[in-house]
Amino acid sequence: MSPHNVTHEQLVQFALGELSSEETREIQAHLRQCEPCRRSVGRLQSLLDCAERMSVLPQDEQTVESANRKVLLAAKTQDQTRRGISFQAVLLGRTIMNHRMAKWAVAAVVALAVIAGWSLFTGDGSGAAYARMVDQLHSAHTLMFSMTTRTGVESMPTVRMDMAYRDTGHVRIATADGYVTVLEATSTGTKGISLVPPTKSYVVFEMANVRDDPAKDPWATLERLRTLPAQADTILGCREIDGRLLEGFQVRGEDATTTVWIDPDSGQLVRTELEFTGASGMNVILSDFQLDVPLEDSFFSLEPPEGYTPVEVSADASQVTERDFIELLRLWSNWTVDASFPPVVGSPEIAKIAVQMAREGKFVGPYAPAYGSERQPQIMYRGFVFVGQLAAGTWRYAGQNVSFGDPATPIFWYQLVGSSTWRIIYADLHVEDVTADKLPK
Repeated sequence: MSPHNVTHEQLVQFALGELSSEETREIQAHLRQCEPCRRSVGRLQSLLDCAERMSVLPQDEQTVESANRKVLLAAKTQDQTRRGISFQAVLLGRTIMNHRMAKWAVAAVVALAVIAGWSLFTGDGSGAAYARMVDQLHSAHTLMFSMTTRTGVESMPTVRMDMAYRDTGHVRIATADGYVTVLEATSTGTKGISLVPPTKSYVVFEMANVRDDPAKDPWATLERLRTLPAQADTILGCREIDGRLLEGFQVRGEDATTTVWIDPDSGQLVRTELEFTGASGMNVILSDFQLDVPLEDSFFSLEPPEGYTPVEVSADASQVTERDFIELLRLWSNWTVDASFPPVVGSPEIAKIAVQMAREGKFVGPYAPAYGSERQPQIMYRGFVFVGQLAAGTWRYAGQNVSFGDPATPIFWYQLVGSSTWRIIYADLHVEDVTADKLPK
């Protein structure tokens, strides 16, 4: 069950215990994967407990239950640093606690949900502007923006790409010099095509059995936007960015902190910044947002241009393992003149980088020795699929400009979901398990 299939009404029914056993299990499974919804349910339960305590005359249980439902439906499940209940809410709370008539108590509880609920969960006018922006993102049928990735490593290039999303399950990624990747969701995974203009070639790929986890699929950045909670953790206030006065809001997650900047006059999203907990110095900046721009089917075509030659690869994501990634590293170090590892491993820019390296004579030939034209693309694809399934912020690559051989030089480390330890791959491609305090600095 994806986050977009869980409604506020369903969370209310869950908090009230109104769902069937099967529906309850589905929501519980979803909550294990979705931090925003877990917070929402926690807030609903807290508000419900408060409402029940303030319904001081329990003899009219049906009326009280009805009021409880109205409380939860009225209080939108949003997340923000609490600034306290407004004076009116406090006054109304005292009236509830002191009054001895059930109908007054119930009526006051419902009113509190409307008055204090919006104060607690929506905030002031600035918070409301953020909530409206999030609502626009959640309801948009198409979304276009530019994405700039900075690694924090001086020798690694800053990567800028233009992305387009359509809620039919299509994503298009393009660079200024013509490299294009189009992705289409399927019933079991994803398929797509990547165009490599300098060689007039294209890669057709398919990935089956992709886990339904927004943090690990090609839509990761989009999902962060589409699942932003309707309330920020922190209101940053106004700041001038690129000559514009913008309002800032921050949302903190387990693996990343998201900061959004909104035009206070138009309420439009202008800039989003992502900083990843497990990758110090790495950040992603999103800008140039356009919502609900008409995007034709041809914009997401999986048909290659005339005159391009094909390379086909595929992978069952459920069968891809660390061994596939190590084989990719081994292949690449055999392919390069200086036995070095890939400059990057988690970026669509890898095709562009490989073409540039070939032009500069950094490969021993068109293919790595002993791999060949059919085997090499498949090995590379499976290796990159492995990295693509790791959650953002749970891995780090340090293999650029490192050559194969040194058993003491770490080049990649990652943590699987639920694991208490990290896996480190060294430059001789042996692997060790370590605790977080022993990770490379």
